[in-house]
Amino acid sequence: MEKVLTAGLSFTEQLQYNWEQGKFVCIGLDADYSKIPAHLVPKLKAQGATNFNIRTEASYEFLRDIVDATADVVCAYKPNSAFFEDKHNSLFALKSIVSYIHKAYPNIPVIGDVKRADIGNTNKGYAKMAFENYDFDAITTNPYLGGDTFGPFTSYKDKGLVILCKTSNTGSKELQDMPINILEARKEGLLDYEEYYELDEILKKASPKVYQMVAFLAAKRWNKSGNLALVVGATHPEAFAPIRKLAGNMPFLIPGIGTQGGDLEKTLKYAPDDKGQGMIINSSSGIIFASKGEDFAEAARTATLKLHNQIRQFMTA
Repeated sequence: MEKVLTAGLSFTEQLQYNWEQGKFVCIGLDADYSKIPAHLVPKLKAQGATNFNIRTEASYEFLRDIVDATADVVCAYKPNSAFFEDKHNSLFALKSIVSYIHKAYPNIPVIGDVKRADIGNTNKGYAKMAFENYDFDAITTNPYLGGDTFGPFTSYKDKGLVILCKTSNTGSKELQDMPINILEARKEGLLDYEEYYELDEILKKASPKVYQMVAFLAAKRWNKSGNLALVVGATHPEAFAPIRKLAGNMPFLIPGIGTQGGDLEKTLKYAPDDKGQGMIINSSSGIIFASKGEDFAEAARTATLKLHNQIRQFMTA
């Protein structure tokens, strides 16, 4: 029987435990109320629930049943706050499902996909919201404001901060693929000599792109507490190899598998760290909305097992 860990582990410890069990699938808990199986609503109405409570309870029950059906084969869950902040839903449902996962499955981290980023003082409020109010084990953020804004997040040393690096959307290339003149950056004092020569050597004198610079700075400057991870989309598999060279064994949160058409085979070839781990492979709608019927939880399990088995088969080949 698999060992169940107790509460109190850090985000990185939770991930490491699950990777050692051969688990790399992360399920995006995007509770789009318009897609929740219709049978949940009459059930709650029959119990006398109000319209507000129906939305909240239906979302919670939907996600709880999916969690229960898949918890033995995942490495993480990732609720996106956008699906709990609209008029149809309630942040209470978000807080409830995070609490449920922590109590029922303390070995599985919950990544809050909130993408909060601001100046350092404002980030103190965001960090308190994420890590104290909702009790996420990690959250997503973007690096546009620079590394000096991350302190309020990374000061929670048992938590994780997942930085957008190379995102899965097509338009990511507009900014993320822009080349950088590192010679000019060194002259302007934005890179020191050691950083300049290290980048030059790793990239073989090629001009780094913005996303590559994010990976480099995350590893070189920002990861002082060892609790950073990077978002690298499976829809851009060419990015995995250079980011690995620049970021070392930093964990990758990998969206884009499933309905976005990300390349799983290339992901598994180029994304693993030097231990053959380091991946949080996310699939959202392709799993949680695999069925809109009463068998939605069983269908979600089937879809999760399919992805899990594909990963295992490739990695053990």
